[in-house]
Amino acid sequence: MTNADEKLTPWRLGYVALNVPDLEEAVKAWTTLGMLEVSETSQDTVHLRGGTDHHWLVLHKSDGKPGMRRMAFEVQRREDLAAYRELLKAEGIQVTDHEGEWTGEAIRFQDPNGYEVELFDAMGNIGITPTKPWINPAELLHAVVAVADLDASFDFYTRVIGLLESDRVLGKTVFLRTANQFHHSLVLGCGRGEPPLLDHVALHFNDIDELMRGRQNFIARDIPLDRDLLRHPTSGSMGFYGKGLPGPSTVEFCIDHDKITDPDHRPRSMAPGRWTSNVWVPPVDLS
Repeated sequence: MTNADEKLTPWRLGYVALNVPDLEEAVKAWTTLGMLEVSETSQDTVHLRGGTDHHWLVLHKSDGKPGMRRMAFEVQRREDLAAYRELLKAEGIQVTDHEGEWTGEAIRFQDPNGYEVELFDAMGNIGITPTKPWINPAELLHAVVAVADLDASFDFYTRVIGLLESDRVLGKTVFLRTANQFHHSLVLGCGRGEPPLLDHVALHFNDIDELMRGRQNFIARDIPLDRDLLRHPTSGSMGFYGKGLPGPSTVEFCIDHDKITDPDHRPRSMAPGRWTSNVWVPPVDLS
């Protein structure tokens, strides 16, 4: 069992599972645009990987509403699952044990907004890097989800799940990090739509050449960008948002995402405005 003085904080965002109406189309989009590689297939499910992890994305063929089916976090220590199980039950949250799909032991439950959340022991490792050498994403970085009540969701993910606040945009968005120290692994957004809604996921690249090859991949295929090159004031990351990947409709591709290593980090309260998302925006409305 985890020692009482050891804070329960997941290690990282492990994978995201999506419902898609057309499995073949979704796989094609995520492999040609997202540059992920197929690791496992079945009749109605495809696992896609980056790095040596077995999967970052799981696509499920579904006749229901497309979008996020589940988000999963990898815990730091195997014994953390038992501690989480007891903590969630003490909160009155129903917990389901799961054998895991190439992740080891896992538990599943619903958060206050109806999202299915999984905590798992360890992601299966393929042992070799992807065979596509042109563009290889380095990390599944974060997910951005819509919430109905920002304060209630913040309380759940920090007090119960143990995520750490990095920064926030007043009244709109909270950026939460896991133990791997990236500025955010989960973003809670209010006013982005009715939950459950996955706004986007982000893939992190090693350098600007990888990022620009990814951008050129969209341009060469005449697929529009949702937002072109920008730099975020919170994480410091530079990137772009691409369309053409079903469920979610946009994916962020980025580099230079900061890590927070200071144990005494004080979260900033950012003022909503022109520079909230992009520090390169002109200082006045030129129109």
